[in-house]
Amino acid sequence: MKIKEKIIFFCDKFLSKVSSFFDFLGTKIEALFFGQFGTKLTYKREKIIILLIIAAVLIFVSREKWLIWLGIFLMMANIFLWLIIIFSWTLDPLIDYKIRIHKIKLWGERLLRYLSGEFKDIEAKHHLEASAWGKLAYFHDLKNEVINFSKVNLLQKFLGRFFSTFIILIFGYAFIYFGLQKIIGFCFVSSAEQQGLARFGSIFDFIYYSTITISTVGYGDIYPIHPFARAFVMTEVLCGALIVIFLIASFTSISVHLTTERQEAIINEIEKEIKDIDSIFSELKELYKERQLEDA
Repeated sequence: MKIKEKIIFFCDKFLSKVSSFFDFLGTKIEALFFGQFGTKLTYKREKIIILLIIAAVLIFVSREKWLIWLGIFLMMANIFLWLIIIFSWTLDPLIDYKIRIHKIKLWGERLLRYLSGEFKDIEAKHHLEASAWGKLAYFHDLKNEVINFSKVNLLQKFLGRFFSTFIILIFGYAFIYFGLQKIIGFCFVSSAEQQGLARFGSIFDFIYYSTITISTVGYGDIYPIHPFARAFVMTEVLCGALIVIFLIASFTSISVHLTTERQEAIINEIEKEIKDIDSIFSELKELYKERQLEDA
């Protein structure tokens, strides 16, 4: 009886540790995909797109194996980063407005640094004023856009991100498969090629294969035979399921409810930027008066 109790105790302890490990893992995944890291990445999404293009070019044109492997790993890394960006968007559905505000803030900071120095070129005053007026009008338009933001706009943004992510995954994995075929050869088998009906191995063949793989249709006319190819195919299937299930679920349960809260925060931020631009006007006027007194 004591042995049985010990076995039950150790089994319970083991299961408790396993459960704690998966809870810890879930917390880390949540922090990665839905935390501040994804928000910071969103500000650099253009760079990620550029790196994806560079990876595709490396895979497509390179003849050296190490360059093709570099392209493959670069492609996988940036696909992963893009997924983090997409999932973090569900917690901050109005982040595009924050990015636009951030870019204008950089302009304002550069202008203030310029004004804080020696203001030699008084002729530049009119140009600076015109530019500041343009930024001020931009912020007012942006404020109205945020105020009028509705669930229809949110759905449009979601659909845009949803389909852009599918396109990135389809083309990204297509180039990965193409690279594997170039490096190893015979990673994939085509039934049409075996029957002598068509040649297989072009990038368009892999775009077709990637499309039916991520959509989990899988006609069976092309299938992986190399372990590396199978591993990448498995990750693409998982990414497709992840996008369809979790992204849609998080959008419907989280994004819609957070929109109103984010609207108020962004409007407050825009109003702060408008006040900062007004202060720029005041500083320009003071500098202009000082220069007039010096000239007199």
